[in-house]
Amino acid sequence: MFPVLFRIGNIPIDTYYVVWFAALSLALRWTIGRMALYGIDDGEGRRVIAWGFLGMLLGASSVDYIWNFSDYWNNPSLIFDVNAGGLSEKGAILGAIAVTLVICRRSGGVSFFALCEAAIIPAFSAIALGRMGCFLAGCCAGVESAFPLALHFPYDAPSVTRHATQIYYSLSAALILSALIFIEKWFIRRGQGHPPPRPVLMPLGLIFYSIMRIAVDSLRANSEELLSSNIALALMIPLEAAWFLTSWNAFRRRLQGHARVPGTDIP
Repeated sequence: MFPVLFRIGNIPIDTYYVVWFAALSLALRWTIGRMALYGIDDGEGRRVIAWGFLGMLLGASSVDYIWNFSDYWNNPSLIFDVNAGGLSEKGAILGAIAVTLVICRRSGGVSFFALCEAAIIPAFSAIALGRMGCFLAGCCAGVESAFPLALHFPYDAPSVTRHATQIYYSLSAALILSALIFIEKWFIRRGQGHPPPRPVLMPLGLIFYSIMRIAVDSLRANSEELLSSNIALALMIPLEAAWFLTSWNAFRRRLQGHARVPGTDIP
């Protein structure tokens, strides 16, 4: 494990934050490159993404403030300590979605759903890479286990091994990333070079994310703390599935419309 990447004077710079910042930066750059595919103006899209990035940071940090409120209350200087606390992946997603939705509605220049379609694939790349920062820092580890792939973490006794849940997250996100890329290409190919008229990647991505978190979180050492948020994720899956089916039906109707021969429709 390499919890400290380097030092600036006496200030340690955590590997956790460096890796997550790099992962998020690459995901943002990839999202910008995908905006044209979904008809998003480059200038307007960048402005909305900038606000969404801020919302993501606030959401990621706010969850830690809520969970550890007493620590911050007793020692307010922790708020300004870049190495204190942690980032919440779920909080980051909620923060980014909430701020982006508000900005898109206020400006009217960017479609919220189009931007989500452009961003969902890069988002999983950020999770796949960012979770390696968790692994190097040794946080978010699993319960003790004799599973053949379980690993020893430096802070445990030599005989203790744990589920490497950070790696499980990373590999699952990479698998979801690959699946979404394949699905997007299939839809675009069937749509003769055009993406579906309604979001398909976003609802599928949310379903896959919920399944990933529920499955892997059950192996976390602090799984009890994650139970309430995972129940919320599970309750959202039927709504996300209905969203996808609605988008799928809209896509199928568009294909049927393109397949009609002019003059042969029955009035």
